[in-house]
Amino acid sequence: MILLISISQIPIITILLVSFILFVAFRIRHLSAKEAQQKDDYWERERRADLTPARDLSAIDYITIPMEKFPLSFFDENPDEEADVIIDELTELSKTRLLNLNGMSNTDLKLEYGRRNLDKMQEIADRFSRVEVLLCDLAKCFMEKEKYAEAAQILEYGVSIGSDVSSDYTLLGECYKQLGEPEKIDELCRQVESMSFLMKGTVLRDLSQLSTHNS
Repeated sequence: MILLISISQIPIITILLVSFILFVAFRIRHLSAKEAQQKDDYWERERRADLTPARDLSAIDYITIPMEKFPLSFFDENPDEEADVIIDELTELSKTRLLNLNGMSNTDLKLEYGRRNLDKMQEIADRFSRVEVLLCDLAKCFMEKEKYAEAAQILEYGVSIGSDVSSDYTLLGECYKQLGEPEKIDELCRQVESMSFLMKGTVLRDLSQLSTHNS
């Protein structure tokens, strides 16, 4: 004897359970396929990166730190041991090759500059990261002495070379506030909005608060 059961006779909870199981199975299959494709894409990029010929590094337009344009003479008349150490290190780094390679993975570096240049490019990236920190620290030395215009000059240079140190932007906003230049805070906000770095949201919030307090 064959029993025929209509859909209307199946409990709704059973239908929902079966639908859920099918959805989960489909989702897992979709995610697995996506993950497999991402792995394939990654290894394909790695393969191409390892085959990329070495680029001529001497032909690159490197970043130059304009030490002679910084207001460093201030510390001749107002000695600051911390500032002196920072200036000495910045001076040494200014004699080396520097590039903003923020956000680039090793694969990106190999694709752009060649596998044989990877170690050199990592060193260049590390030096640039150190410069970012030193510029921020030097600006703090000026700010501690309430020399906000001088600090702003240092920070503006850091911003101009694409620093992704969030303090460069918030401290520059603070300098503009102290100097009574709220319009520059708004301009800085627009610049940050066009960028992509980890602390972007926090920086925009802090700059917005400075702008609000200034108005």
